[in-house]
Amino acid sequence: MFDRIVDRNLLVRRVNITANHVVSEASVSKDVAFEQLDLFTDYAAVQAKQAEEDAELEREKKRQQAILTIYKKFGKNAILKGMNLEKGATTIDRNNQIGGHRKA
Repeated sequence: MFDRIVDRNLLVRRVNITANHVVSEASVSKDVAFEQLDLFTDYAAVQAKQAEEDAELEREKKRQQAILTIYKKFGKNAILKGMNLEKGATTIDRNNQIGGHRKA
């Protein structure tokens, strides 16, 4: 949609993304999904791939939960990317501000 709308001769200054009708993951039921079957698909491979994707998703959820727990306990500067420790990086300073203003 971006490529269809944007004029390539003009500069883009801002891109906004909006999410509406967001629901919790727990409220969505996976049991209701329907699937069209055919004779040419290896459903054992599809099921194995789905199980692998589910396991990866579960690992990612645990990783994100651990990161959030560390942030709550030790603050925003507890986990940083290596590039945020280079000379001239501003992430640590910005994390110490409140609403873009320095703490008093």
